[in-house]
Amino acid sequence: MTLNGVISLSKNPATLFKARDEIIKLALSHPSSASVLETANKIYSKVKILESAVSTPQKMVAYAVIKEDKDAFYTSLSSTAVKVLPSAFSLVFNVLDVVQDYSNFFSHISEGDYTDAVKYFEKMRFLYKIPDFYEFLPNEDMSSLWSFLAQGIMLNPRVFDKNGARFLASIMTAYDVHTLYLKTYVWLSGLSIDQAEQGISVMNFESLISIFTRVEMDPNLLQWKYVTSKYLSLYTSISNMIRQLSQAKELTMYIDYVPTFYRAIQNFPLQYSKPLSEEFSTYLDLLNQRVSTSKFSVSSSTISDIRKLAIQHPHDSNSPKLMALTLSLKPLHKKESKKSTSIFKSKNQVQNATNVSKQSVQSQNWSLYYYLSIGIGILIFFMLIPRVRLSIYRILKLKKMEMNFYIKMISKSPENFKWHLNLANFYEKNDRFEEAQREYKLAMKLMKNGR
Repeated sequence: MTLNGVISLSKNPATLFKARDEIIKLALSHPSSASVLETANKIYSKVKILESAVSTPQKMVAYAVIKEDKDAFYTSLSSTAVKVLPSAFSLVFNVLDVVQDYSNFFSHISEGDYTDAVKYFEKMRFLYKIPDFYEFLPNEDMSSLWSFLAQGIMLNPRVFDKNGARFLASIMTAYDVHTLYLKTYVWLSGLSIDQAEQGISVMNFESLISIFTRVEMDPNLLQWKYVTSKYLSLYTSISNMIRQLSQAKELTMYIDYVPTFYRAIQNFPLQYSKPLSEEFSTYLDLLNQRVSTSKFSVSSSTISDIRKLAIQHPHDSNSPKLMALTLSLKPLHKKESKKSTSIFKSKNQVQNATNVSKQSVQSQNWSLYYYLSIGIGILIFFMLIPRVRLSIYRILKLKKMEMNFYIKMISKSPENFKWHLNLANFYEKNDRFEEAQREYKLAMKLMKNGR
């Protein structure tokens, strides 16, 4: 049989072992032929891979290798049913030109062609399922990865997931990861406000890399993420209030938020406080416009609080708008409050003077008790569901109860890395960075062990 005939047989799982027998004959008759020896190496690699495949998902990967279909190989490898493959699958590098794809990936990065780089990354990010696959790959300049993350996440955020983090963690040394953190921090420091969300996305992805490599995140990065997350949250809150304010009939809540927003803005550095102040200025303009059209009454303490802030920051561009707001608002004095109370009492007297039977009053009371008990029962039922209880803690900002909830869940499932990550994220949001680092370490350890 000719060499081409043997090669054709070797691409079919059903005739692979026949191809092995035929290549032995050719190797004996042509011992010095480089092409015969190369083909023999491929065929024996395929045989070893097929023999080591146990489950159906593993066999699907093996069949793609035997057929030398690289796209099918990447697709079958991406299946969630495929976990860590047997060690024999490392012989895939003798059959498929995966190394060339890896080199092309870094070539596109060096040339600034991030679109094609992301396409290669999307396919290759599942290679970590092959044991010690990085030993078969050439050495590349890992310092360029930070720019790839920054640009790639914008192009296709979906592929920068846990699989992508595992892939990069497998090819990077601890030194590479530290370099990545350093370059990322320099890059983050030069970001515009409009790019803040992009920076958060990169940080979140690098948090995954830190878990799989056990290389701790740079504290500067954590601090940047914390401040920027607070900025994005506050900016979004003000923007949402502006959208709601134009249609709102009741303005008390929007007025009460003025001191809260203003004080929060003062605590940010200039690069954040400037866009926040501009957005808050739009909020004040709209609020002043709504209040001026109809005198609105609020508590005198709220008016006094807003006026104090305007006086404390006379050079702030929003101070005149704060002062204008206090002049448009009508204070709700204690006398007015008493007057409304007396009116309310007189109305009750008139109502009580009506001929209402005792039986109907009792019936109303029993109805009230009945629906109240049902409501309490429903609340207790949902409070028994941990996820619902956690949501209630977050909505009501019951930080201590939220923290205790995570600690309790960890005590029940100490090997569940997800609860450690939740607790770490809680500590980070509350400026408790040392405890956050401790929980991140535990989460890294448990996730590395596959728990």
